[in-house]
Amino acid sequence: MPDVERWENEGGSVPSPRYAARLRALERHHNQLEERVEAEHKRPNPCAMELQRLKREKLYLKDQMTQIRV
Repeated sequence: MPDVERWENEGGSVPSPRYAARLRALERHHNQLEERVEAEHKRPNPCAMELQRLKREKLYLKDQMTQIRV
């Protein structure tokens, strides 16, 4: 997952500090969800519904990050 600093160094620009802060917050939340997905997969009997919910939320966050970057 690219972070804001690397993304900016590759030629992107964040319109304002407010958007940059929001993007970093979304990235942190996305990474936390990824850790929860990995933890759920490691359980002896992972809950398919919880995995689906977490993955759906990650996708929503990814869409939000994409909208900020455009």
